[in-house]
Amino acid sequence: MTIPDVPECEIQIDGAWCQVSLAEAHARHSSAIKRCPVCHGRVSIHVNSTAQGGLWLQHCRAHDGCSLMPARFTGEVAPHPQALD
Repeated sequence: MTIPDVPECEIQIDGAWCQVSLAEAHARHSSAIKRCPVCHGRVSIHVNSTAQGGLWLQHCRAHDGCSLMPARFTGEVAPHPQALD
């Protein structure tokens, strides 16, 4: 299984989940609740402060069933134990 390069996350707006780019979520929806598009665990967006810049997702609680966390991923995608509905 390949590790997806996900430039998007899901944000909660008026009770509904919408998929948006990390740039839009960071700039326009910074206070919205965000979840991983793979396992639906809560995530936050972080900014790389180097010259290249860039944004990335970080799970609020580590989970070994998410392919977006290659260091912990067991090879089998599974919902986050604290998945957001």
